[in-house]
Amino acid sequence: MAENIEIKLRVADWRDLLQRLRALDGIRDEGVLEQRDVFFDCPSGRLKLRLVTGLPAQLIHYERADAAALRSSRCTLIDIPDGEDLGAVLQLALGTRGEVCKRRHLFLLDNVRIHLDEVHALGRFVELEAVVDAQHDQAACLAAAQRLLQKLGLDGAPRESHAYIDLLQGGSAD
Repeated sequence: MAENIEIKLRVADWRDLLQRLRALDGIRDEGVLEQRDVFFDCPSGRLKLRLVTGLPAQLIHYERADAAALRSSRCTLIDIPDGEDLGAVLQLALGTRGEVCKRRHLFLLDNVRIHLDEVHALGRFVELEAVVDAQHDQAACLAAAQRLLQKLGLDGAPRESHAYIDLLQGGSAD
């Protein structure tokens, strides 16, 4: 099971954030992804099938606290050659909770993934995900994410505790 230290924030000034991101030493712009996440009923955590234009589908199960702060997220991710067929089977077996459609601009900085998300019916957000691995423990990931929040001027940005699917289904911002 993989682990990230992550946070989600609402973005007020998209252009300013893009400029700050592009000015960071070592930043890699990985381009824009069109994503559709189909969420399924699941007894623990969240289970979603991610369909991305031009890429293999992924089945993702994750668990994390709904907290408006830097928090740990544990996930298991499997590449799926035929996402639509698997989605149909999972819908029959588990039931569908809902879908999230988004346009994600992905940036990478060392072990941190930066997502600039335009989420249909919700607005614009930024997510930081610092990947815990052999070179980066939880403490290092927490520190890297905090430094990045400061460098990007996001210290005071409104933080979001809920997943996009929860917000679409009536969850509230913290």
